[in-house]
Amino acid sequence: MHFTNRKSKFITLALFLLLPVIVFSGCATTAGPGTSASGLSSGNVALSTKMSSSIFLQPVSPQDKTVYVSTRNTSTATGLNFRNELISSLISEGYRVTNNPQEANFMVMSNIRYIGVESNNYTVAGALAGGFGGAFVGSRYNSGTSMVAGGAIGALAGGIIGSMFQNKNYIMIVDIQLEQRQAGTYTTSSTNASQGTASNITTYNAGVKNWAIFRDRIVSQASAMNLVFASAEPLLKQQMAHSIANLLP
Repeated sequence: MHFTNRKSKFITLALFLLLPVIVFSGCATTAGPGTSASGLSSGNVALSTKMSSSIFLQPVSPQDKTVYVSTRNTSTATGLNFRNELISSLISEGYRVTNNPQEANFMVMSNIRYIGVESNNYTVAGALAGGFGGAFVGSRYNSGTSMVAGGAIGALAGGIIGSMFQNKNYIMIVDIQLEQRQAGTYTTSSTNASQGTASNITTYNAGVKNWAIFRDRIVSQASAMNLVFASAEPLLKQQMAHSIANLLP
């Protein structure tokens, strides 16, 4: 009889520990690949986009809204095909895309520096602080693991739930260069490089006539419980393309 009581208590305790898992297991979801970016959220995924600075271009008449697009990818990710998303967003904003730079009144050049999980080496804050062409390292935020605390049993149950419900952040870091045809403008650039100890060499590049040039860095973030990269990637690309296209007047 004593053994039966102990067995009954053990079963009761086991059921108590498993109850939160049974109750909450249906809540751990990931965004389906069919979801689309809309505003600041898409399904259960929170989206955000930030820039290292603001860019303002001069408005033009509808017939002058022609743009040349160049996309590069120097990240470790392959097969992103970001060009299609960017062109689609530009067309939706009323622009005609041309393959001839001589016909264009605008040029949009982008380089994907990183796309993947946010980590200590790749952060939103670090990327924005580094600016165009800079580094990524910075402090993390908006991350963590859900935990249920309250006594030994509560902590154990919380640990089980926490392993199931993890807030995952993915980011896309893109450097952009926007150019607008403007008569009378003249843009020059220079590069400073270290040479030995306490010495620098400066290289002045040729000027660009009749084009106003703007450079910036844009970082998009997708965040959700148990979000997987396969679901985050299309959302990040769509959100990034939408942001870049809306920089043009």
